[in-house]
Amino acid sequence: MNFFSDEMRNNYKFNANNTFKQNTSKKKYRCICPIFSNIKQFFSEKVCNRNCQCADCCCCGSIRHFIKYHPYCFAGIFSAIFFIFLMIIVIIIVTTNKKDKDKDEEIVPKTTKINEFKNFDELDEIYNDMLNNDDGTLDKFREYLASKASNLNEEQKVHLVYRWLTENIIYDTDGDVERDPKEFFQEKTTVCSGYARLFRSLLTAMNYDDAKIINIAGYAKGSDYSVLKDPEVTHEWNAVKINDEWCLIDATWDAGVKNYTYFCTRPECFVRDHLARNESERFLDNPIDVTTFHHYAWTSGLYCVMNGQISEDVSIKNSCSGKYTFKYDAEYDDSIKATMDSDNQNNAEVSVNKIKSGEVEISYNVKVKGGYYIYIIQYDVESGKGNIIASLYVQCD
Repeated sequence: MNFFSDEMRNNYKFNANNTFKQNTSKKKYRCICPIFSNIKQFFSEKVCNRNCQCADCCCCGSIRHFIKYHPYCFAGIFSAIFFIFLMIIVIIIVTTNKKDKDKDEEIVPKTTKINEFKNFDELDEIYNDMLNNDDGTLDKFREYLASKASNLNEEQKVHLVYRWLTENIIYDTDGDVERDPKEFFQEKTTVCSGYARLFRSLLTAMNYDDAKIINIAGYAKGSDYSVLKDPEVTHEWNAVKINDEWCLIDATWDAGVKNYTYFCTRPECFVRDHLARNESERFLDNPIDVTTFHHYAWTSGLYCVMNGQISEDVSIKNSCSGKYTFKYDAEYDDSIKATMDSDNQNNAEVSVNKIKSGEVEISYNVKVKGGYYIYIIQYDVESGKGNIIASLYVQCD
């Protein structure tokens, strides 16, 4: 007689004494190797014995037993843990480097670095010979330059002509823009267009390809520039191609200055105070329009040399009191000053507080309503002179 149903037969078995004993589940284990097993099986496994496979149940028995009978599974687990640890280290390193890079770019923006292309010293002997062969006649001087051209490369030719222009031609505040170059060459005085035209004339005399020299007309934030008026095309400068790289220069603004700030200045920096009328002559990866140019705070070439950065970089700020943060290269520490224009020093206060190396806070407070210029100045202790870095206009209504 069949005393058991199929369900009962599955739940009972005979023991050694030929008596019935109900089946019970063995001790439950959880597999510690899910990456080698079926996920569904991993969460539903109920019974585990010492002969199980890695893909079934990795943690049967002791750790020693596990390593002894499942070495491949152990190696896989160890490799996975090591890989995860390695990835964590890589992520930490990449994140740290990105933070450092972002911090560096914030302090020294890439768009304000100067192209270090200014080694003039090696040409002293040739330059002195140029001075000895200048009798005030342009044609003869051009003939002399032509005789020297074959022994000079493009960089040297540009250096010599630029140095000669900035050290021998004086800006004529009452000059005639249309005056004949032969006349102002003899008198050694001219205006911006004269510098630009003479630069081109002397370079071509040295067999420099005329197609590599451009005379550029445009907007410039010179001494007569005002943030209160619409900008006008009033200035002229040059671009010259040296070793297949275009170089922006302004001999007019470097005239009489030894430390050139407008020779091969990067376009992103040059555009802070020079904007060509023709967009193709701006040499910018991200062109700007005249309005954007006008709204930049006025800065000098020194601003780019020292990698300056001003918070609220605008030409006009409408506020009777406030603060600017000015960042710069740390080598200029303790030489940064600020002042109001001389006519209004009694009507407003301005102070400079050092935040840390390479960063100061400039605070101002206007006592009488009106418009005021704040000048950021780099003060040279040795010469006792101050060089204007930037001019900020504030309007107190």
